[in-house]
Amino acid sequence: MNALLDLLKSGGLTMIPLLLCSLVAWAVIVERGLRFRKLGREQKAFHLATLNLLLRGQDERDLRAHCQKHAELPLSRLVEAALDRLTAREASLREGWWEAAERRRQGLNQELRQNLWMLGTIASASPFIGLFGTVVGILQSFHEMAEKGVGGFAVVAAGISEALVATASGIVVAVVALMAYNAFQNSWNSLVLTLKLQAEEIGEVLSHTIARNPGATFPTNPKE
Repeated sequence: MNALLDLLKSGGLTMIPLLLCSLVAWAVIVERGLRFRKLGREQKAFHLATLNLLLRGQDERDLRAHCQKHAELPLSRLVEAALDRLTAREASLREGWWEAAERRRQGLNQELRQNLWMLGTIASASPFIGLFGTVVGILQSFHEMAEKGVGGFAVVAAGISEALVATASGIVVAVVALMAYNAFQNSWNSLVLTLKLQAEEIGEVLSHTIARNPGATFPTNPKE
């Protein structure tokens, strides 16, 4: 532990922003990792439970109660948005319910990317911060040589060490952030596709289930 602290200290002031970038990156990694894992599992269960309610012919109040129990799930919020339009008094709003649900889905897709931009920014900026530390270390070496009027490894060792530590640290932080960013991009793409397919299936079943009710005022095809 002491050796690690000594190594960080030898990197100079440049290590402060790099350490902050590393802490932010790991905070995002943990938060998004837990969030995506939880969403994948809970949305699947919510999707199946919603289909079960629709196929059993439950009314709108039961569907809303079910959605409110899982209000944190994007799919639940999407179903609620569809129900809001399907139960509207104006016929024009009811007719455009699927388009409204699609717009809501696009917004939810962007919400799922929350904080990922931080990883991309850190991955891009960290090497440059490390490069700045390299320049500072080299300048320090030349300053020592100018002051003492002599060269040699003993004179420039401290500056060179600071430069190398800063460079290596910037690369490590960038690599971790970049790998996490790419992994979460794949997870996001998978969640977005799954959300789209689940929404289409629920929309289709919702439309046909409600249409079987003699008093229904909903369209019979979610894509009409």
